[in-house]
Amino acid sequence: MTPNAERYNPSTDYADKLISRIGQTPSWIAKRIGVTDKRIRYILDGSRTVKGETTEIQMTYPEQFALECLAAEASAKKKA
Repeated sequence: MTPNAERYNPSTDYADKLISRIGQTPSWIAKRIGVTDKRIRYILDGSRTVKGETTEIQMTYPEQFALECLAAEASAKKKA
């Protein structure tokens, strides 16, 4: 796969779709792409609340690309 930031899609629906295609736990995925379990939860929720203040959260393009790579690998393993 070749990175192409023009295909950046930070939506929570797309993140959920990628994570579903990977077929592993959010914790497993977080370890593979170098983020925390909380970060994956925030990406899937689309926000986080700290001390009563809610902040919108979107995955970054590097996170998206890492998820796309894991999803592609999972698809390739299913076909093999």
